[in-house]
Amino acid sequence: MSTVFGKGQQGQNEMTTQRRKNEANLRLTLQYYSKYGKLTEDHSLEQIAPGLASLEFMKRNCPERTKLEEFCIQSGQYFEFEQYKQGDIIFHYGDIGDKVYVILKGEVAVLVPRAESEIEAEREEIGQAKLPFDFEMFWRNKKPSKQIQIEAQLAQQNSNLYFKDNVCMFKKVFQFYSGQSFGDVALISDKPRTASILVTSDQIYLISMCKKDFKISCEKSVLEMNQTLDYFVTVFPCIGKMQISKFIQFFHKTDFSPQQWLWKEGEQVKFFILILKGRVEIKQQQLPLYQVSDNSFIGHEEILEGLTTRQYGCKILDNTIAYLMDYEDFNIARKNAPEIVKVLIEKAKLMTSYLERRKEEVKKGQANVQPLYQPVERRLIQDMFVIKSPRNNEVRSNQPKYLSYFDITKFNKKKAQPNSINQQQSISEDLYFSKEKNVKTTRSPSYYTQRVSPMNKQMKEILMKKFKLNVRFNAMKSLKISSCKSAYDLRNKDRFKTDASIDN
Repeated sequence: MSTVFGKGQQGQNEMTTQRRKNEANLRLTLQYYSKYGKLTEDHSLEQIAPGLASLEFMKRNCPERTKLEEFCIQSGQYFEFEQYKQGDIIFHYGDIGDKVYVILKGEVAVLVPRAESEIEAEREEIGQAKLPFDFEMFWRNKKPSKQIQIEAQLAQQNSNLYFKDNVCMFKKVFQFYSGQSFGDVALISDKPRTASILVTSDQIYLISMCKKDFKISCEKSVLEMNQTLDYFVTVFPCIGKMQISKFIQFFHKTDFSPQQWLWKEGEQVKFFILILKGRVEIKQQQLPLYQVSDNSFIGHEEILEGLTTRQYGCKILDNTIAYLMDYEDFNIARKNAPEIVKVLIEKAKLMTSYLERRKEEVKKGQANVQPLYQPVERRLIQDMFVIKSPRNNEVRSNQPKYLSYFDITKFNKKKAQPNSINQQQSISEDLYFSKEKNVKTTRSPSYYTQRVSPMNKQMKEILMKKFKLNVRFNAMKSLKISSCKSAYDLRNKDRFKTDASIDN
C-alpha cells in the first residue's frame, strides 16, 4: 500500500513540475491573447509561435513536411481567448461538440456519470441519516476532501443532471492542467460530449477553436483519429464505437527501433502497448520464451493483476509501431470501458498460461522460440518476382533478341498449316509451286508424276523441264517468301540482324 501511495505522490510531483514548466512557456502567449482576444497581425502571431510550439496539441496536429512554428503562426489566428472562474461548467455531458480548448493557465476536472449501483448505495446510506441533512458534514470523514469540494460545487449548479436527492450523479475521473487540451474527440467523431468539464482552480485562461476552423487547420488529426477508430473497431469487433472512442483517447502512437528494451525483468510497471506493426520478444532470466507480432497486446498483464514490477523482459526485434497507454491513464480509461477491460483480461490469461508452459519447456531444455501469434507474411523479393524462362519450343520469347533468317524460317514452317488436297485433283503449276503446300525440293520428280492420274504426256514433259531448270531457284524462292512474310509480321528490320553464332 505504501508503494502505491509513494508512486501516486511521485506522479503528483511530476505533474506539478510539468504544469509549472508549461505555464512558463505560455506566459507570453497568455499576455497577447488576454490583451487582444484574437490575433490577426503577423507580428503578434510570430511572437506567440514559440509558446504554441511547446503544446502537445500543436505537435500532434502539425502536418508532415511543415515546420512546427509555421503551423503555429497559421493556426494561431483561429484561436479565441476565454476565461472562467472556479465552479463553472465549460461544457456539459451530452452537449454537441462545437469547440476544442487549450489551457494556458489553470485546472479543470473531467466528470462522467456514476454507475447506478453506486448511486443506489449512497441513497440508502443517506436515507439512514438524521434530518436536517448537512451534505459536507455527513461525508467529511467518509470521502476525500477534494471529492467533497467537487460535489459541493456541482450541488450549486441547481440541475438534476448533477445532483438529485442529495446524491451526486457524477464523479471525477481525470484532470487537465496548463498546456493540455480537451474537447477534440467530439469534434472528430461528430458525437455528443462524453464528459462534463468543471473548473477547479480559482481562475482558468484558455484559447478555443471552433469546429469548422479545427477541421480546416487540423485535418491531419481528424484523419488520423478516424483511421485509429476504424483500426480499434477491428481489434474489438463486438464493442460499440462510443466505448472504443472513450478508451482510445488515452493511447498515443509511437515508434520503436530494433534491439531496444521496452522494459526489463524487475523494472517498475509504467505502461502497456498494442503492436500495430512489428515484432517483440519476451525474455525471462535472459532466456527467450516467445514472440508476439501485429495486433497483439503486451505488458497489460501486470497492470490488471495490480503488480508494480515486471515479471519478464520485453525486447524489440523489428522496427515496431505501437499504441502506448500509461499506467495512470489505463486506470482512468478502464472505468469508461468495462467491456474492453474484459477482453484484455481474457488476453492476459492466455499470455500468462502460455508463459507458464514455456517456462516448463525451458526447464526441459526445449528453448526454441515459438511465436504466439503468427506474424505478418514477409515474402522475399525473389519469391514475389518470379522470372519465367521462355518455352523451349518457341523461338520468340518475351525478352528482346536478334533473330537470324534461319530462326525465322524455322518458326514459320512450324506454324504453317498444310492444305489437304484430294488425290483426284489435278496438279497445276501454280498449285505445285505455292508456299502453302510447303514442297520439299529434295524429292525426285518421279515422286510427283506418279501421284498424278491421269496425266498426259505433254504435261509430264513440261513439268520435268520446269523441275530441272528451277530446282535451285525454287528453294531460294521458298526461303525468300518465308522471310518476307516474317518481315511483314514483325515490322522491325533491326530484328533481322544475322546472329553469327547461329548461322555458323
